[in-house]
Amino acid sequence: MDIVFGENSNTVAARSLQDALRRLEISGTLYLGYPVLSTADAKVFVDALLVSQSHGLIAFDLSSHVDPHPNDDQIAEITERQNQIYASIYNKLNTHRDLRKGRSLGVTINVLTCHPSLERTIEEDDVVICPPNQLAEVLAEFEPVDEALLRPLNAAVQRVSTLRPLKRRENVTKIGSRGAILKKIEKEIANLDQWQNRGAIEYANGPQRIRGLAGSGKTVVLALKAAYLHARHPEWKIAVTFQSRSLYQQFRDLIRRFMFDQIEDEPDWSSLLVMHAWGSNRDQGVYSSICNLYDVGAMDWRTADAKYGSRAFEGACDELNAVINQQGPKRLFDAVLIDEAQDFPTSFFRMIYNVVPSPHRIMWAYDDLQNLGDYEMRSEHELFGSDAAGRPLVTLRNEADRPKEDIVLPVCYRNTPWTLATAHALGFGLYRPQGLVQMFEEPSIWPRIGYEVVKGRLQLGQPISVRRSPESYPSYFVDLLNPDDAIRCEAFNTADEQYAALADAIWTNIHEDELDATDILVVLPSAYTSRKTGASVMAALAARKVNAHLVGVTTSRDEVFSPNSVAVTHIFRAKGNEAPMVYIVNAEFCQVGFELSRKRNILFTGITRSRCWVRLFGVGPLMQALKDEVEEVRRRQFALEFTYPTEEELKKLARVHRDMTDEERKDWERKISDAGELFRAVIDGDLPLEALPPELQKSIIAVTRRGGDARGTKGKK
Repeated sequence: MDIVFGENSNTVAARSLQDALRRLEISGTLYLGYPVLSTADAKVFVDALLVSQSHGLIAFDLSSHVDPHPNDDQIAEITERQNQIYASIYNKLNTHRDLRKGRSLGVTINVLTCHPSLERTIEEDDVVICPPNQLAEVLAEFEPVDEALLRPLNAAVQRVSTLRPLKRRENVTKIGSRGAILKKIEKEIANLDQWQNRGAIEYANGPQRIRGLAGSGKTVVLALKAAYLHARHPEWKIAVTFQSRSLYQQFRDLIRRFMFDQIEDEPDWSSLLVMHAWGSNRDQGVYSSICNLYDVGAMDWRTADAKYGSRAFEGACDELNAVINQQGPKRLFDAVLIDEAQDFPTSFFRMIYNVVPSPHRIMWAYDDLQNLGDYEMRSEHELFGSDAAGRPLVTLRNEADRPKEDIVLPVCYRNTPWTLATAHALGFGLYRPQGLVQMFEEPSIWPRIGYEVVKGRLQLGQPISVRRSPESYPSYFVDLLNPDDAIRCEAFNTADEQYAALADAIWTNIHEDELDATDILVVLPSAYTSRKTGASVMAALAARKVNAHLVGVTTSRDEVFSPNSVAVTHIFRAKGNEAPMVYIVNAEFCQVGFELSRKRNILFTGITRSRCWVRLFGVGPLMQALKDEVEEVRRRQFALEFTYPTEEELKKLARVHRDMTDEERKDWERKISDAGELFRAVIDGDLPLEALPPELQKSIIAVTRRGGDARGTKGKK
């Protein structure tokens, strides 16, 4: 039996019920302290809910006051409580078409009050009251659930039926079209899996971490958790925060849908605050709110960037923490939920800790490998620090029969196994003729992110072959999609030819493949040239009469997708979002140049925005070289085969392809320019070779011989 520990799951009655059901070896899922439902009159808190095929659906009332021998008044109160629970569950389940048989509900709702203080079972009409030690006799009378109804029942109980897209896809008429395939996939993801379920519902009443690969459901889990806490504690001030502004729309939509699914009411947005981590003059953020609390001026991005450069937000938080340390902790929020935790500096977490009082309800979702270069997850000790005695302020524990404080989501629902394997191959440069670009320093990370060893050993300096483990992705990818269509790569002669082909493909997606415009995302790898490139893409789409928008330019920066319009955006706004069909244009940008690790990370991030299909478009020989890498992954049947770098080779990769400051980049560009002029002077005979230092002479001779260029003899002696 899987047990999900929600709020109030640590009472004597809850522990007694849990022990009794375990002794009976019942299979199914027991929800303690969940869900929150509603009737026309009020919210209803269900103390425990058991979903079991063998024993049906059972709601437990654990909070009613019960004497060993209840009198008539107590039984009347219990009867009213059970009727309220029954009505709320019936009202909710009856809205699910899959759970109805004709005009009746196809599932029997059983309600009973269970408390260890009782001495015997009492059954009067529909009311059942029993002690835990007599549960076996009571449960034996309950009917099992029809196997065909078990899945939709779990979906309804887990409160995630509204994860089904708002799109009905009524335009889908062709069997096997992309739209038809997508419709089936969206139906499959209506259920949270057991790990997502635990992450959303389990309530530790303190710090809690949720981690997993991109696409494992962390954002959905946080949204559901926020809705759950808000429904149970409308008086709390709860903040949901993030780094990518485009997540604002996504969080608001998800929370609103979950709230209506739970209590059929709009969230109180004055108590449940969805806000960017920084904030601006126009929109309040977490940082700017804390500045107001401490009566200091909030630093804007331009000021912080001028002062701290790439450490802009970290520097702003450091300055605010200095004020907080002087004035001491203050209450601002009762709970804070943080998405994209890997993108925030340590100073941000320490700032949050001081404005969320004990028990410090801080929940953060950490993305394993959003960036291939950042694979070391910071511990809770690193994030929150220590007290005056050197003891960690936060320690996460997973203990038996208690809510988990560190939750792992192991299944990637966004990316097909072929897409993710290709993304890793390109991100690391596994099949790049010039060699690797980067690699995990710790080989043991590969199994952690869902790969299994095919042959070899995961050790430094050793040959290895890995592939996606079947347990790391849902089976419907293999059933509904195929690897040849999941990822494709095309090289074009000119940029205009590329943009025209892009527009033709998107027109086909909409008019023949039965996809909606909002199913499509066009990603521009270079943020620096995104406006110019975006204008060219928009012009090509307009020529094919396809509506499109450049995110943050022709629309709000907080909304990526707009109705009946294809989203075109640079990589940083694409981050945190996803689409069934993703096009990456000018992908050759990621093929050469300085900071190749960063460019390959951009390629990895762009590819992993895709839920079904991804298309890499680019121009010229560089794009052809990238296409050759993709084809090599396919030729090896999406196994990743390479020799693991040695420790020394890993250090060299990190040094050669590292990120650079503007000053470093300009310095190297100057050196390259000077070297080019020097080489040209020698080749053209303007500078005698012997005028150079001996080692430099040898290098130039070696280069000219490798090139086989007769011009190298000019000016030589």
